[in-house]
Amino acid sequence: MLIFKCGIIILSSTYILSICFQIAKETNSLDTGLAFLYIASGAIAGKIIYDRYQQVYILGSLTPNPNVTLFANRIASFSASFLSLGFLVYFFLFLFKVNNNCLTALNIFVCGFGTLYIWMQCIITTYISTLFYDKYLLVLRQCLANVSFLILIIMAIFGTVTSLLPLAGGSSGITFCFFVTSLCGNILAAIFCIFILSFEKEYEYFSEGLRSEMLLDDDCSLNNASLSDVESLFRAQNVTSSAIVIKGNICCAKMS
Repeated sequence: MLIFKCGIIILSSTYILSICFQIAKETNSLDTGLAFLYIASGAIAGKIIYDRYQQVYILGSLTPNPNVTLFANRIASFSASFLSLGFLVYFFLFLFKVNNNCLTALNIFVCGFGTLYIWMQCIITTYISTLFYDKYLLVLRQCLANVSFLILIIMAIFGTVTSLLPLAGGSSGITFCFFVTSLCGNILAAIFCIFILSFEKEYEYFSEGLRSEMLLDDDCSLNNASLSDVESLFRAQNVTSSAIVIKGNICCAKMS
């Protein structure tokens, strides 16, 4: 998948350069280049998130509990919207060199919605895994969700302490809290990038077309509307495959 190859290069480059510039603290001459990298990373991540939303919205009706899947997908879309808005505000505040306390508070806000998105997508993965079972992918996303939640708590605690400590005196404490908060933010950014790039597995499954054996289960039935939506999704992605795309009604006979 071309989008994921570009994502690996651009997201990793943006992440590494951002950390290097934070350490060097000499970004004045390279703010423009870093800004373009941020924009490119946001565009690629936004495209992947939007495709993921469409896939879940269409294929959610095929899961054992479509109401839970679609509800989690809506929450994930809202969290992704607030994440994008918060990241855009953070980007402009960073360019205008705003106070570090404001950036820390906004960073916690962005990471909070990023963690919420990861958790919602982890729930969705649990339900969609009934269509294609991938144990390692499910375990990976659950681990990322759990680790991101713990790091977010640590980040919120140290960020709050940072805002409460006096600026005069105790500078070592402020420096340590800023360091921990910044470190947690960078770790959460890396987790989010890995989580987004893990959607490549779904792209591979869904681009090949849902094979009939993936959906045959006891007491399951599909209607024409759901199947036509699936077919339209595959056609929109312009991918051909030898896999059999299910058409028409499928009614599973009870196992004797």
